[in-house]
Amino acid sequence: MMGTVLELGSFELPARTPSSTGTLLARTTPASAISETAWLTATIRPAGTVGRNDATRLRVLLDALSACASIVVLDLQAARLRSHRAGEVIEDAAWDIERRGGSLLCINVSAESRACLSAAGNHAVLMDDESQNASLR
Repeated sequence: MMGTVLELGSFELPARTPSSTGTLLARTTPASAISETAWLTATIRPAGTVGRNDATRLRVLLDALSACASIVVLDLQAARLRSHRAGEVIEDAAWDIERRGGSLLCINVSAESRACLSAAGNHAVLMDDESQNASLR
């Protein structure tokens, strides 16, 4: 298990407080005020083919999670990466999370998806789709 805690000093989280009229008003609370011993894990389960046109949406989602999650699990069982650009987006997010002491795990990775991810770098942890390996035996 990792012993490093994410750096949250300048990140601000939205919070809501009641006003004198009873309505809720938005305010921000510095993330540094939150316990640094908590771990946040997020799991993403894309479906279908993730290609060049989907890379921008994937980047937005992973950027948001990499700013605050300790571990991001990208479950690729129902998805196939078919773009080196998508692999680069995942690699960038893995690097961001790693810099903060976390990790991005890609699970159920097919051979085709592994090729896209491996070409982009080595910061994401890749775990093969065991169901595909079992059918090859």
